[in-house]
Amino acid sequence: MDHDPHNECMADQAPTPARRTFCKVCIAGMSAASAALVGYPVVAFLARPDKPGASKPLEVPLEGLSTGQAQYVELRGQQLIVLSTRDGLRVFSASCPHLGCNVLWDAGEGVFRCPCHGAIFNSTGQVIHGPVSAPLESVPFEVKQGKVVVG
Repeated sequence: MDHDPHNECMADQAPTPARRTFCKVCIAGMSAASAALVGYPVVAFLARPDKPGASKPLEVPLEGLSTGQAQYVELRGQQLIVLSTRDGLRVFSASCPHLGCNVLWDAGEGVFRCPCHGAIFNSTGQVIHGPVSAPLESVPFEVKQGKVVVG
């Protein structure tokens, strides 16, 4: 039977206090990083911006907005669309109610198109085609002194 004194020596050695401390610090660091990776999206979701129109109003000048044209604006982190039509002004959330992709205004055809799943909405926000069944979210507004005031 071969006897290896090197293996015997390693088996008898207990981990040193410095080695244990290093392992504890590594495990604590990995635990903290994992908790942060899981916790950040939850906190970000809960702290998302309010719905449009909740506090300070947004003012969009009408002078640069012609009939059939849409202007995209941002209110507290949410994209809004100010649309001028023959029937008047409208303001919508730019988020498609299906999965939240921003819809695009097609001035040539007078419709909103969702680039993610092909949904199509008319100029009043109603569904024409697509996997979505809900219309675009209409946002309350008023016109004051040549400006669209949202909020």
